[in-house]
Amino acid sequence: MSHAQREDAAETAELVADVLARIQSELEDIARRIDRNQAAIARSTWDVGAADAAYVQAMQDADLSAQRIAGVADFLRAIGDAAHPQWRIDTSAATGALKLTELARSIGQTGSSVQAKDEAAAGEVDLF
Repeated sequence: MSHAQREDAAETAELVADVLARIQSELEDIARRIDRNQAAIARSTWDVGAADAAYVQAMQDADLSAQRIAGVADFLRAIGDAAHPQWRIDTSAATGALKLTELARSIGQTGSSVQAKDEAAAGEVDLF
């Protein structure tokens, strides 16, 4: 890395604790969405699916996934709390690797304007 590149990275670097806090918040949101969706699916399908072992296992797996994601969020919170206040990182390259624009906005570098990777696809929904 050249001196100019290091200076650019230093200017865009932000506190590691702030980055971890954004990721932790996003993971908590994902865990809540899984819980909410699992509950909605169960209300609609439990009477039919409860006798199917694969269905019950899938529902339990969704619950475990939400718990694990929430656990990782708690882990990141603890690391952020323990991080040295001077630790900084430039997340611009990592943000650029994200495929979902909204995800890049929620966990990407503070103050950056994230452009959609494919503006034509914005708002598209895949129905199963």
